[in-house]
Amino acid sequence: MDTMFFELKFIRVHGSYKFNSLNCKVHSPELGILKLCEIKAVDRKHNLINIEAFLNQTLSEIEIHFKMVKRESGGWHPFLYDIRVDVCQFFRTPRRFFISNLIYSFIKPFTNVNHTCPYLAGTVMRLWHWSPDEDAVLAKFPVDHGQYGLQTTWFIKKQVALKVNGSVLFFR
Repeated sequence: MDTMFFELKFIRVHGSYKFNSLNCKVHSPELGILKLCEIKAVDRKHNLINIEAFLNQTLSEIEIHFKMVKRESGGWHPFLYDIRVDVCQFFRTPRRFFISNLIYSFIKPFTNVNHTCPYLAGTVMRLWHWSPDEDAVLAKFPVDHGQYGLQTTWFIKKQVALKVNGSVLFFR
């Protein structure tokens, strides 16, 4: 009987990242106003994201569909995750949503979206000066160099309300 041995090596990928694109599109303007959706340069190699919305109505039924993609030959292809999350349930019991909670942990210090429903009319929701900690992200998502995207669709009462799509270039 032959015995086979496998050696598992973890290779640490080093590099830098830069947000490449950000697109926000409101599909239900009666629910709220998108005041800001921008990539702001910090220096030649780094930038950050600012998103700000003002709610016209109280929201209590919110769902997010997020999909991670990678640019390869032939365009964008699914990569790692394609998940739909009830936001109200997530904030009630975040530990039940492992991947969503992990992703949220990277934006939590930069946002005021941090409690369960309802989100009251007149509230300003922000993701402000967001530039994730590269080492922390790579520790949880060891990816190779390339261009990656996050596509999000926000549903209010099961209707598309907002789409926020962006990409990041991870390079040496």
